[in-house]
Amino acid sequence: MTSIHDAADSPTRRWTVLFIVAVAMMMGYVFWDVVSPLSTTLKAPLGEGGMAWTAREYGFYAGSYSIFNIFLLMLFLGGVILDKCGIRFTGLLATGMMLAGAFVNWWALVRIVPTTYVNMPFTLFGLIPEHMKTQVLVSAIGFGMFGVGCDITGITVSKVVTKWFTGHELASAMGIQVAMARLGTASAISLSPVIAQSFGLSAPLLVGSLLLLIGFLMFVVYTFMDRMKDEKEGTTQGNRHAEQDTVETQHKSPLLRSYIPLLLKNPGFWLIALLCVLFYTSLRPFLKFATDVLINKYGVDPVTAGWIVSLLPYGTIVLTPFFGSVYDRIGRGATLMLIGCALVFGCHVVLALPVVNATWVATVVMVLLGVAFSLVPSAMWPSVPKLVPMSLLGTSYSIIYYVQNIGLMLAPMFIGNIIDQHTFADGHVDFTMPMSVFALLALAATLTAALLLFMDKRHHYGLEQANIKTK
Repeated sequence: MTSIHDAADSPTRRWTVLFIVAVAMMMGYVFWDVVSPLSTTLKAPLGEGGMAWTAREYGFYAGSYSIFNIFLLMLFLGGVILDKCGIRFTGLLATGMMLAGAFVNWWALVRIVPTTYVNMPFTLFGLIPEHMKTQVLVSAIGFGMFGVGCDITGITVSKVVTKWFTGHELASAMGIQVAMARLGTASAISLSPVIAQSFGLSAPLLVGSLLLLIGFLMFVVYTFMDRMKDEKEGTTQGNRHAEQDTVETQHKSPLLRSYIPLLLKNPGFWLIALLCVLFYTSLRPFLKFATDVLINKYGVDPVTAGWIVSLLPYGTIVLTPFFGSVYDRIGRGATLMLIGCALVFGCHVVLALPVVNATWVATVVMVLLGVAFSLVPSAMWPSVPKLVPMSLLGTSYSIIYYVQNIGLMLAPMFIGNIIDQHTFADGHVDFTMPMSVFALLALAATLTAALLLFMDKRHHYGLEQANIKTK
């Protein structure tokens, strides 16, 4: 006879849950990168169908994703809400915030003319333009709101997957979730220029906003499945939410308070956090400027450039679950992270070399970056539960995302300033220096991954061990 626990823990149900929450997260990644391949068009003169944004303004917009998360500590608040109020409430709040921010971003491009300006009261040491378009500022506010919702959704989905797959195919499940997120990125980068050419510059943002509405509705469906799981497993509701894990009742115990100092003193956890910010800062901001690199250095037209850049996330769709499965069954998580970071470093060095300007080289580099973009996340995210207790998993992910957001905010602004300094009178850009910055970030990530591998051997975190428990 099938027990109540077995029914709640059936493979069909947990893989269905994975699909639902992964689709919701995928819609967020569509909107995150929907503007990335349009950077050249945004910077085009008004008479040519552009918005006349400067590289500094575009860099500020791209970095605004993280502004509220950093300065208003929204990720810490999101982690606390997740651990205190539970997955269902936090997920609905976060996906709703993504949706609201996306519509503000779209409204700014449609309703605010790019000829009005506002003076900024602070410039963050010169990274933020003192005098910028009102359209850019409002778009950035909307993108920042979206960023709050997207990252809190990310930590919520990570906890969902951990809740349903611990003791099972955890890394494979996280790999599939990441692969679907990359599908969202690839779809945005490859299709956004086509939509913009056919229906106007703001059309891709409207499409992205409507997809976020679908994502919100998908998470509504998940809340019913999650409630059923908790009811079947007999989870105690108490005064909070029925979904709270039995372990999480330790919030009422002094024992839990001792976890936080242990977390802060855990070198493995902080190395993961440092690796996360360095790795993602070397790649995600690069995607914001990658089409510009291909257009300026390799002479590729915008639509073709979008398709070439999309090879990077498209390559992760199959490889991320594959490497996750390798981690589940064989282990070697720290080694996978080291190989991936080293591969990113090598690719950025090639793109930085001014003498290498053949289009086929850029295409191969994008494919290799896609491999690296699969290796590291497929091992990094499933490694976090090996370093922290389940009751602090939401808080732990929020700390990692917070550190990551510092890089995701500063890097685009910094790169935007460098690009302005290396833009010639005819509009051509020399990308040698910007790509050198990305290469240095990848080098630092490689060294951090090597140190993490050393610390795992010394402290026995289990990062090199398989995730699937053998009976």
